[in-house]
Formats: sequence, C-alpha cells, structure tokens
Amino acid sequence: MRSVLFVVLATGTAGLLPAADGPFKAPPVWKPLFSGVELTDLIGDTPRLMKGHAVRIDLKAAGIGFLATPGNGDRPGETDGLKTSTFLKRHKLQLAINAAPFGPIHKDEEKEQDVVGVQVSGGKLVSPAQPGYPALLLAKDNRARIAAPPFDLEGIENAVGGFHIVLKGGEVLTGDKSIHPRTAAGVSADGKTLVLLVIDGRQKDFSDGATTAEVGEWLKALGCAEGINLDGGGTTTLVVAGADGAPKLINRPIHANKSGTERVSASHLGVFAKPLPQK
Repeated sequence: MRSVLFVVLATGTAGLLPAADGPFKAPPVWKPLFSGVELTDLIGDTPRLMKGHAVRIDLKAAGIGFLATPGNGDRPGETDGLKTSTFLKRHKLQLAINAAPFGPIHKDEEKEQDVVGVQVSGGKLVSPAQPGYPALLLAKDNRARIAAPPFDLEGIENAVGGFHIVLKGGEVLTGDKSIHPRTAAGVSADGKTLVLLVIDGRQKDFSDGATTAEVGEWLKALGCAEGINLDGGGTTTLVVAGADGAPKLINRPIHANKSGTERVSASHLGVFAKPLPQK
C-alpha cells in the first residue's frame, strides 16, 4: 500500500489518536454532521482505485445513541428486511449502515430474514452467537468493543455481528484477500470513539473494492486500534438524515449489479445524535 504522511486532528472527537501513516491519496478532511458525529470522504489509488466514506462518533457526546435492527416478534425469521434508508427513516435516526451478514436475499422489503451471528437490539437478543462470527458490542453507556465469541452480553444494549476481525491491538490482520465493497467498524484504543467505514466496489473506473486487510489498514489510519469487517458486497450502504429528516445516500451501493441501488438487509446499525449547535 502507498504510505502517505499525514496527521488526523481529533477536533471535537474524544479518544482518537493522531494517525501517522495511511493508505489515502489525501489526508481525511472531517466535516461535522451532528453533535459528536463527523464525516469524511476517502480515496485510495494503490494497489487499485478505492473510494469510501468514514464517520467518527464521539461516544461521550450528549445525545449519542444506537439501534440495531430489532426482531420481528412471532413472525418467521428473525427480522423483516429493510433498505438502510428505510430503516433510518422508520426509526428517526440520524445515520445508519448495513451491519451483520444475513440470508436469504429478497428483492422486496418487509420479508422475513435471518441474521448470521449475534445481534442485540435495545437490550433484547435478536439472533444468537455463532462460532467464528465476531461482533461489535455497544453497552448501555455507549462503551464500544469488538470481540470474538463466546460473548458476555451482560449490559450490552446493541450488538451486530460480522465476518472477520481485521484490526486487533493496532495490528492489521490478514484475512479474506478477495476484493469487494466493504462495511466495517473500528474502535479507538480507549474505547471512546467509534468509526464506521464503507468502501465502494465492483464499479470499474469508480471504485474496485478492498480486501479485509485493506479495511484494517484504513481503520488503523483513521485512528482505530480494533476493527471488524461487517457484511459487504451489494449490501454496503451508508445513509444520513438530511435537514428534513429524509434519508440521503452517502456511498454508491451496487445491488444486483445496478450502481446506486440499495439492497434489502436484515441487519443495520443506526445512530441517534443531536443537531449541531446553532452559530
């Protein structure tokens, strides 16, 4: 990977250490979205073209909260599938990403699906842990950690599973070498900052995608010490709420080989946040 010297200033975001080296074509420029939430657009051009977006969240900021996709009660399956934008709008969230792997894939929303790996929503278990599937765990006080099973879910308010741990103790882990769109999450060493990352892919001359090691490198360059690769491929989606609350698609997903098309997902992670202070 190309190594570019830059410094990330953690203005307004507690717990994020400056990154010395990174895989990006230019240093990230963080733009405030909501109170305690910032967004940056990212480009890498070595070893291939990769475009992505990252959100960093100050877990100690007032008003920050989370919601994983809740269960669907007595209906078949564990959740009813929604597009990420629908999930954001329905629960009046400020930001949302796709999260855990799932099956089956449906064209239409509101059809039952099963989550692969652990999922907890509002303190309620939606999907049990499965061997080999790690998770992002968020406690009631917003403490965040990434762990492998078996999990201690005492005090965990929300949790979403993923395919691989890609960053552990600040060290990038080699994993899946295939190139795909990716969704990931990272946590700073002190557990006070959460980074959500999407990297687009499967779109020639726009963004080819990333390996899981490259996901780990991007998370490390963004100041994380721990990182997890969530569900990706055609499901990779990042949505934020506009000024009117309507969902705004930030990345360029590619469901069914159609660029800009969202996939219905069984699992999402949403963020509640307060508006930016008025100047």
